[in-house]
Amino acid sequence: AAALIQLEKNFKGQDDGIPEAEAKPWDDFSRALLQIISLFIQFDVDAAAATATAAVKDIVAARAEAATNGAEPPGGFKQEATLDQLHSRISYVQLALELAANIFTDEGAEDADLAEEEASAASEDEIMADDNDDDENAGSDVEGAIREFDEECDDIDDGDEDDEDGDEVEDDGVDFDVNDMEDILADESTIAKEADDVVQQSILGVFIDDIVPSLQRLAKPTKMSTLATAISECALGSPSSEAVKAIVSVVESFAALHERALSCFNNMLLVIEESLKVWFRKHEDCVGQWWRLLIDIAQLLFVSPGSPGELSDTDQRLRFAVLEPTISCMWTLARSAQGAVPATQDQIEGLIHVCEQAPNSELRVKAIGVLGNIACRKPGHVDENKRIGTYLLDNIICTPLLATEATSDSNAVEPIIEALDLIYDIYGDQAYDYDEPVFVRGGFLAKLRNCYLPMRKLVKTVDRRVKRELRDRGDLVVQNMRGFIDYKDSERRAN
Repeated sequence: AAALIQLEKNFKGQDDGIPEAEAKPWDDFSRALLQIISLFIQFDVDAAAATATAAVKDIVAARAEAATNGAEPPGGFKQEATLDQLHSRISYVQLALELAANIFTDEGAEDADLAEEEASAASEDEIMADDNDDDENAGSDVEGAIREFDEECDDIDDGDEDDEDGDEVEDDGVDFDVNDMEDILADESTIAKEADDVVQQSILGVFIDDIVPSLQRLAKPTKMSTLATAISECALGSPSSEAVKAIVSVVESFAALHERALSCFNNMLLVIEESLKVWFRKHEDCVGQWWRLLIDIAQLLFVSPGSPGELSDTDQRLRFAVLEPTISCMWTLARSAQGAVPATQDQIEGLIHVCEQAPNSELRVKAIGVLGNIACRKPGHVDENKRIGTYLLDNIICTPLLATEATSDSNAVEPIIEALDLIYDIYGDQAYDYDEPVFVRGGFLAKLRNCYLPMRKLVKTVDRRVKRELRDRGDLVVQNMRGFIDYKDSERRAN
C-alpha cells in the first residue's frame, strides 16, 4: 500500500496516471496477500469457544479439589497452556484482520473510485446539467421565507445573536413521462452492471469473495463472548475470583476478535459507500444477508441475560465494545443501500432500545442514524416511518430541548443534531407517501417551531474553541432548521 501511495505521488498530475507496468506488480502482490490472509483467518470460533470452556472447567475443578484437600493450587498445567495458546491464536487472527483492513482501505478506495469513474462517465455530463438546472431554480422562493422567519424568531429571542441566512431546498417540480423513466432505469441498470464488472475484476472483488465470508464467521458471538453466557456455559454458579479472572480473560479475547472483524467489515462498506453506492442496487441479496447477520449479532449481545452484581459493569463494557461496531456496520449499510434494508418492526424497536440504553453519545448517534435511514424507505412503510419519526422528534429532539431545565451538556447536542438532519431528509418532500399521515397529521411542524429557539441556545453552549466541528455542525443544523420549517409550511400553503 505504501509503495502504491509513493507511485501516486510520483505520477501525480499525469493524464494516464500510474503506468500499468508500475502498478501491476503491487496490485498482484496485494491480491496474493489477501488470499493468504483469507486462509489464515479461517478460524473456527465455535471450536475455540468449546476449547476455552473445557479448559476453564478443568482449571476450576483442579483448584477446587486442591482447596478441598488443603493443597496448594496447581499451576502451569496443560489447561493453562491451552488458554495461553488460544489467546495467542486469537491475537494473530486480529493482526491479520488489521492488515486486511489496511490493504483494503488503501487499495480498495482506489478501485472504488476507478469503478465509479468508469461506470458513470457516460451519464455524468447529463446528470450534472440536470443538477445545475435544479440548483438555479431551488431556493429562490424559499430564501425570503427563511429571512422572514428568522426575523420573527429574532423578535421573540431578544438579545440573541443573529445567524447567517440561507438554505436551499430542491425544487421538486420536474416531471418525467414514461419514456423518460424507462431511459433512466435502463441507464441505472447499465451503470450498476458496469460497476459490478469492475469490482469483480479488482481487489474489491477479492476482498468480498475471500475475506467477507470469514469476517461473518469471526464477527458472530459465541457462548464465551459475553460474561453471563460464559459463566453459565462453564456451569459456575458462584464462581471464585480466580475462575472469574480466567473467564474474563477469555471473554475479552473473543470480544476483541469480534470487534476487529466488524471494524474490518465496516471499512469495506465505507469504501463502497463513498464511491460506489450503485453496487448495492445490484446486490440486494448481499444487503439482506449482511443486515440479518448484524441483527443476529446485536440480538445476541443485547437480548441475552446480563451478569449479576459486581460483574455487571464488566459484562456491559464487553457487550457494548462489540455492539458499537455492529451498529456502525448497520448504519453504513443502511446509508449505502439508501434505507433499503429488510428491517422489521421488532428490529426497529430493538434499535430504539439501543438508543435508550446506550452508555455514550457515540453509540446513540449511530443507532439514531440507522433508524433514520430505515425511515426513508418508501412507498409502503408508513407505520414504520411513523414509529421512527415520532421517536426521533419527541424523544431525541423535543424532550431534552423543551425540558423544564433544558440541558446544557454539549455531549447531548450530537444526537439532537443527527436526529434533526434525518428529519430534514425523511420529510423533505410532501409527495412521499408518509408525509401527510405522519408529518402533517402528527403535528411535526408545530413541534419543530417550538424547538427552534431552544436548539439555537443549546448550540451556542458548545465552545467553538474546544469542539469546532460539532459547533459548525450545530450552527448549520439550526440554519437549516429555519429553512426547513418555512419550506414545509409553504408546501402546504401552496396546495
